[in-house]
Amino acid sequence: MNSQRSPPTYPQLLTFALFGKDVEYRAAIGNWILGTNLFNTNPILAVNNSFKIINTPHFFEEDSVHPDQDIIDLMARSYPGPNLFILAVDSENSQEENVVAQISKLQEIFGQQVTEHVFIILPDIESLQSLLHLKQIFNIHLAVANENLASECKTWCFGRHSFLYDYKNYSERVVRRRRTALMKITVNSLSDGPPLPHYERAGNGANEVTDTMINIILLGLTGTGKSASANTILTAGYPKIDPEQLFRSEASSMPITKQCEAKIIQKPFKRQVRLVDTPDFFNEEVKNCQAQVEACKRFCQQGPCVVLLVLQLGRITDSEKEIIQKLENKLGWRIRDSTTVLLTHGEDLKGSLEKYINACGALKNIVAMCNNRYHLFNNSSKDSKQVTELIKKIPNFKKKKKSLMSLVFDALQLED
Repeated sequence: MNSQRSPPTYPQLLTFALFGKDVEYRAAIGNWILGTNLFNTNPILAVNNSFKIINTPHFFEEDSVHPDQDIIDLMARSYPGPNLFILAVDSENSQEENVVAQISKLQEIFGQQVTEHVFIILPDIESLQSLLHLKQIFNIHLAVANENLASECKTWCFGRHSFLYDYKNYSERVVRRRRTALMKITVNSLSDGPPLPHYERAGNGANEVTDTMINIILLGLTGTGKSASANTILTAGYPKIDPEQLFRSEASSMPITKQCEAKIIQKPFKRQVRLVDTPDFFNEEVKNCQAQVEACKRFCQQGPCVVLLVLQLGRITDSEKEIIQKLENKLGWRIRDSTTVLLTHGEDLKGSLEKYINACGALKNIVAMCNNRYHLFNNSSKDSKQVTELIKKIPNFKKKKKSLMSLVFDALQLED
């Protein structure tokens, strides 16, 4: 039934497709899972730190104007497939024939095996008892609506693979093209700095990449300024961005970033760029560290990848002296060939940066491993030139067979 590809498991952000005939009940279920009132406005998409929920307001409407487009949009937003299909069944529609009809429609569109990922949420225990036999018939999960739905959904998803669309009824090419179009619609609305066009956490969208997508991965230890540097890049293109859309960043000896997070941007680039903030892969306070390493690797599996190794000026610790080798062992690939050392706390520099690097043996060795590519950020400054200067330092190796870094340079041409 499903695609021949290995189904991905998403250890952090879970993607749910939310169905149901009653608007208010469906909103209540979405709000309970998210722990907010976001669904009071009936949005198509809502995200928090744990869940991405795609609302399907017209899915079961017999007089839907564009039923095929609604299905393609759902597949595009949840590509390559959701963790759960949540069917919110209210009291008016909890009769067995109605529930079976809704399950059958899901099977008709997505295949018989979709029921393995269907979670039916009922309004009361009486409805649950009357429909419990459907669990064996369809291999589905049933529960009563309650304020612990988020925990129940996580428990049910734990260790399970997400569903993968098989594209028997709808072409994968069409779905991917629609996904790109939906992304661009939001990108084009960003000229005055509204929310970012696309937001991802570990696993979500990691396999989706357009022809021009470039991945910029920020790596480094806790406290070096990875998240602050990512925000410097964001604000260079979107100076009026809502602070809520920035990566979380604050001074702390404990890790603030605990999972891979990504934002897809376009300015100040001419191509779409996926900017990925990562946790400290060597910090014991980061739970599921290996899962985060795998998530980081997935971001670079299908496109050009640039690594920014973030180090704090004036603080090269013993554990950072061999940081390149350690990261290469963790990630399983030679990152030094596409890495630029990004030094933070540029406001503390007195004199020449080149002289400073040459005077610090450990830092000089790290920079040398990266073919002497380095740059300095002052993350307290709003001067966007430091970002454009960083991009200009990415080399363009003009060879008959272009190297990875050459491809990256071609794509990262600045807007006039």
